[in-house]
Order: sequence, then structure tokens, then C-alpha cells
Amino acid sequence: IKTQEKEYIFLNDFIGKRRNYIFFPYLCILFNDMNPPITDYLALGRQLRCPEGTLAQEIGDYLFVSNRNMIEKTIDTLALAQDDHVLEIGFGNGKHLPYLFCKAKDIHYTGVELSAEMIRQAKANNNVFIRQKRAVFLKENTKETLSFLPSSFHAYFSVNTYYFINDLKRHFQQVYSYLIQGGKLCLGYIDKAFGERMPFTKEGFAFYSHKELEDMLLSVGFTNFRVHSFTEDIAGRGNRNITRPFYVAMANK
Repeated sequence: IKTQEKEYIFLNDFIGKRRNYIFFPYLCILFNDMNPPITDYLALGRQLRCPEGTLAQEIGDYLFVSNRNMIEKTIDTLALAQDDHVLEIGFGNGKHLPYLFCKAKDIHYTGVELSAEMIRQAKANNNVFIRQKRAVFLKENTKETLSFLPSSFHAYFSVNTYYFINDLKRHFQQVYSYLIQGGKLCLGYIDKAFGERMPFTKEGFAFYSHKELEDMLLSVGFTNFRVHSFTEDIAGRGNRNITRPFYVAMANK
């Protein structure tokens, strides 16, 4: 096994559909549940937006475990092709990149992240792709503005991040300008009602309905909005099973 792509394929074949495993290069670790490493709900909400400090690595691993299925479904929906240039906002620790690079040959990836600690971890986890000049990890500035040339990307995706963007319509407007004509946008997100019931979302989270997201996307020029629905069973506190509904929305430039 010489590359991270091959490692990922091998481990995926080994673990099958059992989502209580997490992938590391050369290592599988069994998680008994997906409990967050912090019990203060307000502090947890802030850490989910921007992991930092001594708990950052644990938060990053928790985010990957709990979001892995959503991330992979979102990547699948993109239907990437050879030589595609892909933009992601909020990549966390970047352990999903081997899955993305397995989807097509010569994909070029650019990720933008608010957390400096997540950028450090993502670079460490994807050093092979960085050396191959296939992956670039960038720091988001505090004004939530992106700086890329127009028509730079074939696809954009983001999972469980739109809740934290202050001016979401403006963000979509920026993304629209960075996509080529016919380019694809994919958002992975949890159900609005489900999200608003979570104890850690009372501060700093904003949830939208499908219709609200569609209206924003269409208003900046996107077309062909559609939504794919999924559910998954996740482990909550006390190893209680929780059914989480989530969605992958897609639109085209």
C-alpha cells in the first residue's frame, strides 16, 4: 500500500458499512460511541464552529466520525470527473480527502478553513497529496470573504458548515463567481427541526429550510436546485441510538 488512496480503499473494504470506525493512515480505531469530548453545550457549539485549544484534535476526530457518512454522500453526489478542480469550505481534519481522490483521476482540491488547528491537522493527514500538488489548505479570513479567480472550480461542496456563515447569500454569490459555467454546488446539512432541537446549537447556529436555501441560491444565479434525503443511525449519550435525517442539496451555475 503506497498511497493514501490505496490505504483508504483497503480499510473501507475491511470495515464495510460499520460507521463506528474511523480511518487514520495505517490505523483503525474503534469508537464505542460518538460522544463529543466536552459536556458544556455552549462551549461545544463554539468548538464545532472553530476547533481550537487543547481539545481541537479530539473535536476534529469527533467531527470526522459523526459526519463521515454525510461527507461521503455529498462527495458522491458531486459525481466528480478527471481533472476537476474542487473547492471545499470547512474541511476539518481533512481525513475524508482519500475518499474524494478515489472518485476520479487528477482531481485538484482547495480547502478553506477557519480553524488554524484543523489546517495543521489536515496538512499532516494529507502530506502525500500536498507533495503531489493535488491539495491546498487555506485559512479563511475573519471577514468570511474568499479570494479566487472567477471560474476557477468545477465543483464546490461543504458539509455542516452553512449554519455558521453570517451572510449566507453573499457567500453563495462568491461561490457562484468561482465556479465554471455548468459547475456544481453541493451542501450537506442536517434537518432544520432536528438541528434546532440540539442542545449545543442555541448560540451561533442558523438553520434554513430547503425553500430558504433554494431561494438564496436561485437569487444569485444558480439553477436546477434539488435535494436528496437520507437518514442515519448515530450513537448519542449513553449509547442511545438516534435517527438523524440529513440532506444533500445540489445546484448548478
